[in-house]
Amino acid sequence: MSEIKLLNVLDIYLDSENPRHVPINNQTEIITHLLKNEKVRNLAKDIAANGISPIELFAVIKDSAGHYVALEGNRRLCALTLLNDPRVAPNNEQVNYFKKLVSGSSKPPSAVRCAIFDNREDADIWIERRHEGEQDGVGTRSWDSNQISRHKRGKDKVDNNALALSILDYSTTQGFLTEKNKTKILTTASRYLGNPYFRKTLGIVSGRSDAEIVINVSFEEFDRVIERFSHDLVDKDSGVNSRTKQADWENYADFLIKNGIAPTRNIEKIKLSDKNRLKTKGTSSTTSGNNDVGGGTTSNGGTNNSENSSSSSNNPNGNPGSTKGSTTRHPDKRLYLVSSDFKAPIKDKILRRIFEELKTILVDDKPLAVSLVARAFLENVYSEFLEKQTGSYPKMPIHVVMEKVLKIIEEDTDLSKKELNSLASLRKVQSNTDNILNPKSLGANAHGSIYPSARELKREWDNIVSIIEYMLRKNDALSYGHKHRRSVK
Repeated sequence: MSEIKLLNVLDIYLDSENPRHVPINNQTEIITHLLKNEKVRNLAKDIAANGISPIELFAVIKDSAGHYVALEGNRRLCALTLLNDPRVAPNNEQVNYFKKLVSGSSKPPSAVRCAIFDNREDADIWIERRHEGEQDGVGTRSWDSNQISRHKRGKDKVDNNALALSILDYSTTQGFLTEKNKTKILTTASRYLGNPYFRKTLGIVSGRSDAEIVINVSFEEFDRVIERFSHDLVDKDSGVNSRTKQADWENYADFLIKNGIAPTRNIEKIKLSDKNRLKTKGTSSTTSGNNDVGGGTTSNGGTNNSENSSSSSNNPNGNPGSTKGSTTRHPDKRLYLVSSDFKAPIKDKILRRIFEELKTILVDDKPLAVSLVARAFLENVYSEFLEKQTGSYPKMPIHVVMEKVLKIIEEDTDLSKKELNSLASLRKVQSNTDNILNPKSLGANAHGSIYPSARELKREWDNIVSIIEYMLRKNDALSYGHKHRRSVK
């Protein structure tokens, strides 16, 4: 057990067995070491300006000579000792430095609250909780960059990550990101959004330290480009990462423009936080004219109520017709066939190019083009999987390749429930020639016999995507360096 007691700073000794240094028995030598290696000068300056933290105690014991020894708080104690008696500093320059700090401050206390322990062992458990990391939640958990920015934003402090955090929060509510992957990409997002040309390309008027997102493009165009940006932030192969420089940020902006992903028309500035309010009032965001406000009025000068706009992408959350929606974007409303949570390694260069193209085509606008690229992607995945499993490239029709692939996967007893369900869906794709992803249907699309439905493409893709990811992981694990892709017969 410990008791809390107020002790004079100059009555407490620095710990000769402090883990911050090898054992040092001389108090002056300990002070010299801490000043040199532990940034005590900066700490003392902060204490002189703001005082000692009221939420942190010192942990002390009595040694065999009856002296109080600090087991926890040695940096703070060193700083306070120098502020209370600058003469103990190791040289004249430092003596003068601490005298100057003291002369301009009334903050440094002469006494501090301490938890008195009977011995080191009793104090160790609490010292370990503080200094040995989060220990699966038992110890102290430092804030990540998102949490630091969120704290600063709540206090109206200048934060260069403020805009990026707001964008990532928005992307999460729209279903473009998950909470899990959001925590890893703030720094990268902030680097891109710190570039004025990149912000302008996305239709963002706000500065990088502004928490409020202000745009001058329609909500639909903004959602389209932010969904793609979010997708590329978590895709390690997209080239969007924290190691990029200004030229890379601007080249990526040009890529978004060239591929029709970036907004194309400026409108009156509007806060993104007003989006739901405007939707509730019934404004449309697919408009023309000069009166647009996040979309403004309809082209005939009237406004749409929620019933008339139920099929509009004005309602990215929830089911069509709902003005409230859920916190996750409805999967049928996403812009691309491949959702942002797709995770699988693709090392083959040609397959990677096919996949990258699949991610850039707006499926609702060009479902035929998407189906043709999806056909090339899927057929290559099936064929590569069978080749890696059997050791020879399959020279047979793709529906036969699929049959053999399915039989191999069905023998895997370690499939997750999600993968088993996805495997069952792929079996249905293979056996049902009317399925939109069946090789026969995809071939009919290629010959113009059938025009595919974007909604069906997205739904069937979602049904089989887990087993596609499984095959790509297996392909990666069994890769033995094939350099050339053979065309599927």
